[in-house]
Amino acid sequence: MADVYKFKVKLRELENVIWRDIEITSVSSVAKLGYAILASFESTASHLFNIRFAGKRYEIVFEDNVFFDEPVVDPIRTKLSTLKLSIGDKLSMEYDYGAGWGFEIELLSMSEMKRGAGTHYPYVTDGNGRGIIEDISPYELAEIVTKTDMNGILPQIMDMYANREISWDYRKLDLKYCNAFLKNDVWKIQNAYEVCE
Repeated sequence: MADVYKFKVKLRELENVIWRDIEITSVSSVAKLGYAILASFESTASHLFNIRFAGKRYEIVFEDNVFFDEPVVDPIRTKLSTLKLSIGDKLSMEYDYGAGWGFEIELLSMSEMKRGAGTHYPYVTDGNGRGIIEDISPYELAEIVTKTDMNGILPQIMDMYANREISWDYRKLDLKYCNAFLKNDVWKIQNAYEVCE
């Protein structure tokens, strides 16, 4: 029988401004937790990431990236249940090593999954703030947040999907919209990392 884990995921540097509560099953992989985080924070998932817990680094290793000097554990083959998590345990995630995005992940609750509910997960139950902007640093995003709060002027960023500039309001998180596309986005991200499509 699987459990449902509920994690609070906070964006480092903006912990009180941009965060998500994400539910995912205990039989999901550590990699899938990473994909759900990337999808819920509007990442393009075009960079490497790792998750750390209890002194272990979980990272998908491609043949040409051997730049780290510590052993890694395959997150694709590691189920969350094998981590033996307890409520209050904290994990961390790094994404886009050049930009330095970081996420603090805390296990808030564990509950038995209802029979037949597996396709419901992952699911974002709550959150605040829009997400990240690719190819800038967390410090640059913090500056955008500060400027938006001070003068109300929204920055213009390039929307890769629409191929045009759009006004970007960090304060807007639409949970219904987020969840409508979350599973499909997680699937796309999983294919990008695991199948390299």
